[in-house]
Amino acid sequence: MAVLEIHTFALMHEISALDFRALDERMQEWCYVHRAGIARRTTARTDDGHCVVVTLFATPHQADETYLSSNDEIVHEWKAAINWGSSTSTMYSLL
Repeated sequence: MAVLEIHTFALMHEISALDFRALDERMQEWCYVHRAGIARRTTARTDDGHCVVVTLFATPHQADETYLSSNDEIVHEWKAAINWGSSTSTMYSLL
């Protein structure tokens, strides 16, 4: 059964929305190559700077966050842009 991974967060104060967009585009390309089962990944933000990444996976076991422990440079840059104190991650099974 397919699942949605919903990750919400705020950006670090020194990261502009424009800079994060460019960074997230690189992260998205990396995810499609290195994360099995991705059907779709979409990032959005509110006017006050809160962000959400919604990722659709084919199966629940593909939707884990072990990719965040990767030593790849883009993963480190993407993680550094996020205020992890504001971060939440939730998995939803499709009905």
